[in-house]
Amino acid sequence: MTLKQIEEIINASHCLRDRVLIQILAFTGIRRAETATLEVNDILWKEKLLIIRFGKGNKQRLVPLPDFVLEGIQSLIGQRTTGAIFLNRNGQELSCRQLNRIVAKVGKDARVSNPNPKHGNITCHLFRHSFARHWKDQQGSIESLSKILGHTSVKTTWDLYGTESFEDIQKNYEKIIRKFKQGRKDEIP
Repeated sequence: MTLKQIEEIINASHCLRDRVLIQILAFTGIRRAETATLEVNDILWKEKLLIIRFGKGNKQRLVPLPDFVLEGIQSLIGQRTTGAIFLNRNGQELSCRQLNRIVAKVGKDARVSNPNPKHGNITCHLFRHSFARHWKDQQGSIESLSKILGHTSVKTTWDLYGTESFEDIQKNYEKIIRKFKQGRKDEIP
């Protein structure tokens, strides 16, 4: 997803909970299950960090949080000092399935579709993938990205996000073809 599409999805959120949920997915790259199990005491406010206590393989890690996301979380939780950050109408922790529904609905409301034709709706994992791609596009460190995403090895991160996306390949192809045609105007119609 483009940054513009991510912004459109955030703006299409109908309530503070959904907006903060989308922001966390978009600006931290954490997994759906990690998001569902976030608790109020997982936030290190002064350090601007999020503690992921139950990462894949039960590994813990720290993930930086931007100020605007911290402000959204603070507004969402109010005076609460314990419990899940994201609650359903009954005051219970959101399930992964509920996260899926929220993300898909907000994506539809924003009229943003999944670039993968196999998936009609926006998914939580698409935000993780987009975070990694934007990080790479901005020449962010692959080692830092690996730590943020919670990968066991930098090789995993490199294998998943170190290669060019299809869109990058297409742009490079068109650029080279344009140059090729310019250099050989007399031979190419």
